[in-house]
Amino acid sequence: MRLLLLLSFLFLTIPAAICQELSFEGGKTISAFDYKNSMGEPLDNLQSSNHTYLSMGYRRTFFTDRLFINLSGSFNEYGAIGSDVAFDNYFEWDLSYLAANLAFDYEFYKPGNFTFFVKVGASADFLIQGTQTLNNQVYNAFDEEDFKSAVYFLKGGLGMQYKVSDNLTIFNQYMYGFSKAFSVVQGDLKIKTHNFGLGLLINISKNRVTSGGVDNAQLEALRKELEANSIKLKELEENSKIIVLLKEDNQAKEIEISQKEEEIKVIKTSISNALLPYKGTDLNVEDREGKVYITLENDVIFTSGSSKISDEGKKALQNLGEVLANNPDLSVLIEGHTDNIPFEGGNISNRDLSLKRATAIVDLLSKNEQINPKNLVAAGIGEFDPIADNSTEEGRAKNRRIEIVLTPKLKKLIEIIKN
Repeated sequence: MRLLLLLSFLFLTIPAAICQELSFEGGKTISAFDYKNSMGEPLDNLQSSNHTYLSMGYRRTFFTDRLFINLSGSFNEYGAIGSDVAFDNYFEWDLSYLAANLAFDYEFYKPGNFTFFVKVGASADFLIQGTQTLNNQVYNAFDEEDFKSAVYFLKGGLGMQYKVSDNLTIFNQYMYGFSKAFSVVQGDLKIKTHNFGLGLLINISKNRVTSGGVDNAQLEALRKELEANSIKLKELEENSKIIVLLKEDNQAKEIEISQKEEEIKVIKTSISNALLPYKGTDLNVEDREGKVYITLENDVIFTSGSSKISDEGKKALQNLGEVLANNPDLSVLIEGHTDNIPFEGGNISNRDLSLKRATAIVDLLSKNEQINPKNLVAAGIGEFDPIADNSTEEGRAKNRRIEIVLTPKLKKLIEIIKN
């Protein structure tokens, strides 16, 4: 017992040199006993009774500024009363303990000068005096087997603090606890407690605020923090202005992109209307990835095996030229395509034939003075980009085609998207 008391004293006194706050607390304890004798038989009809407790210790932060460790010593009174109707017995206990306490509290809500916290802890309690009453006979608790072992408590609860000044805080708290003996005794006695306390916290930290204000180290730290916060505030103000400008710029870009998409739709519609007589299997107009693709089978434009444009083809291309003239910002790529059957007409390859046909179309469109010749490009692809199976006549007919690719001049739009 003496060794445990000495260890408890060292546990409470040695770390006090680095404490930040002294704590003083007192209050009311409502205790109840849960008792079974050596035969495992419970003692029924036990009632709780009211007692007091006093505590003194110290408190400091633990890892974070909201978590605190509490070390304290306390004087605790516990007791209970009961009766056994069958045997007409009356029982009463009145016990006093000294305890060493370890607890942690976490401040989870701090409105103004108030602070709300949760608290958990444990304690080792040693009996210093006590009595056990059976009917009219009073017994010394030290002589009873049930109380020879020290007990430990596990506790948890809630509390509230109010900061009166930089050096003084008052608090109240509620803690619920239950005990267990350190060693095996004859009976099984468990104590359950409800503690309602009121206390004081006194700031004794060297860094506390004094009547003259904060110390130089705190002033310097506050000054640096203020400067850093001022810089951050300016950065936030600048960033907010940039965000507003970016938002306005993005809205303008979205409008411009929408306009470009609408222009492409209008161009597609205009081309479809201009080439309406050729719609069907001989003509296909579609937009892909911001470009308009016009696919015409060679038989619509050229005479068989020749790069000479037919009368019907001239009419179709002139209608197309009217649309291009009304849209000077379009780049026009004319691609000639063939099937994979070698051309039977002299020393000329399929690629040569496809290029001559594409060039013939460029020459015809260039006659429209409203079309900028710089916007017209011819390309001979030959048989190297088929869209159908060359093993069938139907597939080869589809591969013998002219593709006209219309691309809006989107350099400015691409720069907008990239930015």
